[in-house]
Amino acid sequence: MNRRMKASVFAMCFTTLVTAGISSPAQTPGAGSSLSPEQGRGAAIRRAATLTRGINLSGWFGGWGDYSQEHTSTYITAADFTAMQTMGIRYVRFPLDPTLLTKGGLLSPKKDELWKRIDDALDLAMNAGLSVDFVVFPRDDYKQQLATQNGVDQFLILWQVLAKHLVSRDPDRFFFELMNESEVQDPYRWIGVQSAVTQAIRRIAPQHTILASGAHYDSLPDLIETQPLPDANVIYTFHFYEPYPFTHQGAPWGSVEWNYYKDIPYPATSEQIATLEGSIPGDSARYQLYLYGQGGWNAKGISQRLAFAAAWGRERGVPIICNEFGAFRDTTPPASRTLYLHDVRTGLEQQGIGWAMWDWSGNFGLVTHSNGIVSLDRENVEALGLKIP
Repeated sequence: MNRRMKASVFAMCFTTLVTAGISSPAQTPGAGSSLSPEQGRGAAIRRAATLTRGINLSGWFGGWGDYSQEHTSTYITAADFTAMQTMGIRYVRFPLDPTLLTKGGLLSPKKDELWKRIDDALDLAMNAGLSVDFVVFPRDDYKQQLATQNGVDQFLILWQVLAKHLVSRDPDRFFFELMNESEVQDPYRWIGVQSAVTQAIRRIAPQHTILASGAHYDSLPDLIETQPLPDANVIYTFHFYEPYPFTHQGAPWGSVEWNYYKDIPYPATSEQIATLEGSIPGDSARYQLYLYGQGGWNAKGISQRLAFAAAWGRERGVPIICNEFGAFRDTTPPASRTLYLHDVRTGLEQQGIGWAMWDWSGNFGLVTHSNGIVSLDRENVEALGLKIP
């Protein structure tokens, strides 16, 4: 059995097993009738064409940190969305940490207050004319549960609850992204999980477009390794942070090698990198840096790599977007970071791929906040082809 047949069979079998013990909610009144495969594919392609330039709202209701009322009411405000709209941003990626709902939220007397906070935040974005990519953005301990049957069952239930609450939002402007960077090691298992969740959502929200991804960390290689789901109304996503020795230099999480990198330029010649290798402790870290120097990482090289994503979508007749890319601004050389953002953005646009930068105001951010004032990183706003308000 070839890889494609294996993926399809696994998806169908796993969907049956996962959903067997879960009650199937009736279709929500007013959610609209089901779309034919042709209609679904047309909707996905048409809607993907509107997701051209976006930004991630990390650190608000998901991604990390404080989700208290005090934080979420001040971290991102109407002034931020006004700035986004004026700059030419078309959509936002809205992360929701499921622990907000699963750790007492849905069972507590304050569940209505929690839903109101989420709804008010979504209304801020949509009332500013922005579309919303709503993504379940869990922490590692939640993702680890996907290795168990109970964890998958709970994930399906979560999406049933979310879909029921969110189904009234405009399907042309509101998207359901299943999960950020699932970290599921077996790509065939992840295809099965996504198939099961998509089927559960469809019983409630038959017209909304779903965003799916490859396994692991949603990288370009993960996308290429995956197989489209048995649902036509789906957009496929990937993240692009290559080359990591540049984009994640100095980052205190993830690969230990990143801690050793400092003042790594982009683009870089092999000669430039050779002068830096001697100061890097550890053979693995030196080797990874060497590979960066030899990799042809420049505007042309990035566009050529992104062409693989475009080809994957064309060959399967499905739309794709890149809804994360960026570079760690705390330690990346500013001029190099600007060049990198420009080259990835233009490379994506050359391939006809919509994008969302990571992120708005975090440590990969496009702006900073100070005393309620939104201050733009002007060079990087221009590198992204956006307007200075």
